[in-house]
Amino acid sequence: MPGTGQIARSAYVSTSRAVREAARRTGVYDRLDRRYREAPRSVGGHLRTLFAIHDVEDLVVLDQPWWTYGAIDAVAEHLAALDGRARVFEYGSGASSVWLGRRAAEVHSVEHHAGFAGVMRRVLAEAGLDGTVTLHEVPPTTGDVPVVPSERGGEEGNDYAGYVASIDDVPGEFDLVVVDGRARVACLQHAAKRLAPGGIVLFDDTQRPRYAAGLEGSGLHVQRIRGWVPSLPYPRETSVLRIGRG
Repeated sequence: MPGTGQIARSAYVSTSRAVREAARRTGVYDRLDRRYREAPRSVGGHLRTLFAIHDVEDLVVLDQPWWTYGAIDAVAEHLAALDGRARVFEYGSGASSVWLGRRAAEVHSVEHHAGFAGVMRRVLAEAGLDGTVTLHEVPPTTGDVPVVPSERGGEEGNDYAGYVASIDDVPGEFDLVVVDGRARVACLQHAAKRLAPGGIVLFDDTQRPRYAAGLEGSGLHVQRIRGWVPSLPYPRETSVLRIGRG
C-alpha cells in the first residue's frame, strides 16, 4: 500500500503535468523554455525545469542530472579535468546516465527496476550512447533475512546484495562513483575502494537522516552541497566524497 509520501509525490507529479499542458497552450512553456536556453540557473530557467519532474526524457533534453546545481558543477569540473577519459560507475540510472555519457569515456549504470531499465535502454539508444553507457539490470532477490536490505520503507524482504556487488563485474578503477539508487550506504561501502587516484563519489540526498552514520563512517571527506535541484520546487542536498588527505 503506498505511503503518504508516495501519494503526495504522485499528486504533485500529476499536477505538474497538468500545469505543463496548460502552459503549452498559453505560450508560457515556450517563453520559459527560451529563458532556460538563455540562462538555465535563472528563476525562469529553473521554473522551466519544474515541468520535468519524474520525466527522464525531458531532463535529458535539458541536459540535467537530478542533483543539486552545485554538485552538478563539481562533477562537471571533475570530468572536464579528465578531458573525456573518465570511467564512471553509477548506482541508479536516469537522466544522469545520459549526462555522464556525454562527458565520460565509459559509464556503467546499474538499475534495479526492470520497467525503468527498458525505458533507459531506449533513451540511451536515442541519445547515441548505447556504446558508451552500459546498463546493468540487477533486480533485488527476496528472502526472510536480506543480506543487504533497502533503507526504504515498503521494501521489506528485498535483498540488494547482488545490486551492490554488481561493480565487481566491471574490472578496473573508477574516476567517479555515483550513489543514487537503492541500498546507498552499502553501495558506498562496497564501491569506495574502487576509486582511482583522485576519484570522487557523488552521493545524492544526503539530507536524509538514514545516511548520516554511513557517511560519517565512510572514512572519506564529505563535502555537503545544499541547494536547488532541477525539476524540484525545494532545495535538497547532494554530497561529493573524496579520500582525505593525511
